[in-house]
Amino acid sequence: MNAHEQFADDLALYALGTLQGDERAVLEAHLNGCAECRGELERLRGDSALLAFSVSGPRPPSRSRSRLMEAVAREPRRQEIRETKAERSRWRTWFSAFEWAGAAAALIVVLLLVRQNDQLQRQLSQARGTSASQEAQLQQAKQLVDSLTSPDAVRYVLVAGKTPPQPQGKAIYVAKSGTLVFLANNLPALPPQKVYELWLIPSSGAPIPAGLFRPNAQGSAAVVKPQLPVGVEAKTFAITVEPEAGSAAPTSQPIMVGTQG
Repeated sequence: MNAHEQFADDLALYALGTLQGDERAVLEAHLNGCAECRGELERLRGDSALLAFSVSGPRPPSRSRSRLMEAVAREPRRQEIRETKAERSRWRTWFSAFEWAGAAAALIVVLLLVRQNDQLQRQLSQARGTSASQEAQLQQAKQLVDSLTSPDAVRYVLVAGKTPPQPQGKAIYVAKSGTLVFLANNLPALPPQKVYELWLIPSSGAPIPAGLFRPNAQGSAAVVKPQLPVGVEAKTFAITVEPEAGSAAPTSQPIMVGTQG
């Protein structure tokens, strides 16, 4: 094998641009000093150009063809590797996006649950407060009923005038607990800046204020459990008309005085 035949295969690969590495460097060094091989290279390049426009043409040496096929076979794998890496990168990007989206969705769900829990806690607290208030009112009503139905409860009837409809009032009083309930009906309307005041007239001593009230449009009114001293025995109850702020002692003649019965 002469020097030109030694480089025949490499010239074919070089013409196609697939010769790499040390073999390419050795061939290029040889071409610098060999006009015959440079001419062969130009012919091979011309043949390669003709192959681009024809299905037939010069057939390269079998060894060159094998090496060229190996080079071509390696090239798609590199491309495939690049595409695989790019595809993996895209998948990682998508998975990362899905992970962030999933995390954001989970955070939103958690925030909604926390908000709903706070609302339920407030509603539960309000319900407990309402229940406690109702329970307290029920207890007070029970105590009131117990007091008014006890054997110690004393009843007083207050009447004014004899012309129907007669203003009337009824008082139920328990001295040992200071509990009083007063109900009135057919009361006349009051002058401006005036109020009815109920008085407890004790067996001895000065009258004790027992509550202020104004009748409604039907002339009805009520005083329930006013602040009274405990243990004061009542002789009777009376009603006067007083200034709207009330008085510490009667300032006018009673319009109604009760009798026990």
